[in-house]
Amino acid sequence: MNIRNPYAQEGLWLRGSFHNHTTNSDGHHPLATVYRMYNDYDFLGISDHDQITPHTDESPTPTLFEAIEVSSPQAHMLLVQPPDTLMDDYTNEFTIGNYERLSAMCLENGGISVLVHPNRYFSQYWKFTDMLRLSSYTGIEVINGDGHPQYDIAFDKWDALLSSGRKVWGFGNDDFHAYGQERRAWNMVYARENTREAVLSAIRHGSFYVSTGYGFESIRTEGPTIVAELPSDVHLDGMYKYATLIGQNGRVLHEETGRFKQIVYDCKGDEGYVRMAVYLEGGFGAFSQPLFLEQG
Repeated sequence: MNIRNPYAQEGLWLRGSFHNHTTNSDGHHPLATVYRMYNDYDFLGISDHDQITPHTDESPTPTLFEAIEVSSPQAHMLLVQPPDTLMDDYTNEFTIGNYERLSAMCLENGGISVLVHPNRYFSQYWKFTDMLRLSSYTGIEVINGDGHPQYDIAFDKWDALLSSGRKVWGFGNDDFHAYGQERRAWNMVYARENTREAVLSAIRHGSFYVSTGYGFESIRTEGPTIVAELPSDVHLDGMYKYATLIGQNGRVLHEETGRFKQIVYDCKGDEGYVRMAVYLEGGFGAFSQPLFLEQG
């Protein structure tokens, strides 16, 4: 049995979000204000609807990404680092062929492609059959901070995709439009350095996790055992945590609660994949990418 651990590399943890809007589309704030709201992030993307907003203002965030949210009435897709040529004959028409074309252009440019708010059932959601029909994308937004947990959490569709054999990563973003929506969900990327190339490379390999206020210090494997180290200090050590490990078909593999600083799980070999969700007292969470199990 071999465990594919996407965190098995040297790096540093970087905090950032890709899905944010300005007054160039339907955001309430100009670019300079959005920069100030995320002044201590390590990287930031601006993804206005159906247009690429250039980074023209001074920003305290060292690494900036141009992005676009392809916004048909049916379903939305986030493209990070698209080529300028994407806007030639651009249309947001929702057909699998058009979305496939736009996604492929972004991926070929070294970017990433994310299906966003897939469970927003009142509008702009992804039908699972369409998610299966679309072949080339990096992952899906499992937490979208713009809306409500009843329809902007998508762990169910993530597990369904993973269980169907699709190796896609889970993302967390604010989908920021207005004051009060910032810093709700973000991605912690384990990259070799804080550059666009290093951040995107780490994400393509799944070397990141989603946070809503809690985290992982490290995730490693020791033979058939997965070990996750949690943040530890005089305050955190006294707080209760709840951890659940999930495998193929959404099966709960392991649960524990208490004042622990480490999660240890011995793989049996039939899990398909193992992903971790850890909650800190007060509701803050951290959600790992899947570690895939391979026989042989």
